[in-house]
Amino acid sequence: MNEILNGNILKIWVKFVVPSVIGVVLNTIYTLIDGIFVGQGVGEAGLASINIVWPAITVIIGIGLMIGIGTSSIIAIHMGKEEQEKSEKTLAVAIKSVIVIGGILMIVGLLFREPILKILGATPDTIDYAKQYYTIMYLMTIPYIYATALNPIIRTDGRPDLSMIMIAIGAICNIILDWLLVIKLDFGIRGAAIATSTSIFISMIVSLYYFIKGSSKIKLRKENFKIDVNILKEIIKIGFVSFAIEISYGIILFVQNNVMYAYGDTVDVAIYTVANYINCFIVNTCMGIAQGLQPLIGYHYGAEKIKRMRKLLLINTRICIIGGTLFCIGLLVFGKELIKIYGISGENIDFAYKMVMIYCMGSPIIGVIFTMSAFYQAIGKNLYSNILSIGRGFIFQFIFTMVLPPYIGTIGVFLSLPLSELITIIILICILLIEKSKKYKIQIN
Repeated sequence: MNEILNGNILKIWVKFVVPSVIGVVLNTIYTLIDGIFVGQGVGEAGLASINIVWPAITVIIGIGLMIGIGTSSIIAIHMGKEEQEKSEKTLAVAIKSVIVIGGILMIVGLLFREPILKILGATPDTIDYAKQYYTIMYLMTIPYIYATALNPIIRTDGRPDLSMIMIAIGAICNIILDWLLVIKLDFGIRGAAIATSTSIFISMIVSLYYFIKGSSKIKLRKENFKIDVNILKEIIKIGFVSFAIEISYGIILFVQNNVMYAYGDTVDVAIYTVANYINCFIVNTCMGIAQGLQPLIGYHYGAEKIKRMRKLLLINTRICIIGGTLFCIGLLVFGKELIKIYGISGENIDFAYKMVMIYCMGSPIIGVIFTMSAFYQAIGKNLYSNILSIGRGFIFQFIFTMVLPPYIGTIGVFLSLPLSELITIIILICILLIEKSKKYKIQIN
């Protein structure tokens, strides 16, 4: 902790942020490869069934992120203040709450499987695949939440390298099992679900072992193993924005797909899918940068190292702006070649290129939004964090998606994201001015 709070600031930033980014990128790659195996081994109906089930999976991931980010933010502040006992008590509350919350979610999800899948849009040709995938994934609810929640906590414990290694192991395991179960043994969609579940279970075991028997600074002790309602409330309060972001992603994807079909055709939907694939690289990279920074903010905030904390913020925002700008330039130069890889036909390349460029033109500012949202979440200013994250990820996109297409067609869906990011950055500037005004008034008084 002394090294983190007083050592070379750029070196500390690299130590925490780079492994986080690598982990997120690996996770993105294995998700894309997972889709390739399902497409080859099962077909279009298999891919469609995963898309249908995915909004229900985002509930599991969202709860895991809520508990994980909320817990890690609180622990980081306690560690900055050198409050070991409070850190361990917070960890124990998180561990036990996963069993309770995950158990309830699993039972409810399995009991209401049929109506949930119908609401999500399962059709006669996808319902069987959707049931198989959904059932296996919901049986793994508790391990899935553990694997998702414990990863950011391990990073906060000072082991961003282990956090990255865990994601890498899960990714490699999932790819190998996908090839074996889906392609070689022809287990179909069940094979894909089993492959994912196995990698999740391995991640859970490694994570729990680290805190029980491993070299963690924060230990899981049985004397703390009871749920403190006040701590749980604080975890949920801080982590709720992460839950909301994950859920809103599933909802907005569902809404935009339907709008694309209403005002366009299959080609428009295919181009929109490609735009999402390409955009996810910059989005996930910026998210990884923000997640890597978050524990550092908590440490410095808890230790009242405010000037150093601001330097970390400045490093993060500069890297995100430079990276986002380079991404846009690369897309401008190589965009058409990249789009061709996804199988868009020659006569649609120019239109696809235009739409992808529109969809991704907010890349230079996207990382600033994620960074500041993570910053406010780390210091407990959840209102600001919610406004930035939910505003960009759901509210503004939803409004533009519903309002623009009746007038300008499917281009309105592609415009919804950059317009949302523009409004969000304006709101962020207003928040910064409000905070600056508050500090100025305190200094005068």
